[in-house]
Amino acid sequence: MKHITVDSFKEVILAEGNNPFVDFINVCTSAEYKEKHIPGVRSVPLDEIERHLDEFRDKKTVYVHCRSGRRGVTAIETLTALGVQAELVNVEGGILAWEEAGHEMGSPATCMPWDQ
Repeated sequence: MKHITVDSFKEVILAEGNNPFVDFINVCTSAEYKEKHIPGVRSVPLDEIERHLDEFRDKKTVYVHCRSGRRGVTAIETLTALGVQAELVNVEGGILAWEEAGHEMGSPATCMPWDQ
């Protein structure tokens, strides 16, 4: 399993945020996502991940994070077992590491309409 630091993840979001073949997902619960999230990362709760499989079909790389890293690893294991062919990358430390690094957080005001 490939891992990336939050500092490197921030650079990837800036560089690849508009690339249709790269995806950024937060596998926290919807409530956790609404509370705070990394800007540019969409919500795909771990317990709903199977319903989103078609969304990963054409992706080259999918970056996955959660609050601390555990659910991100579980999500990657699940996506691999379900046959997702994209390179799956775990963001080490998740939101906690992102905050500790001093990076900007999203809030309820910055949620996308489909995340409300």
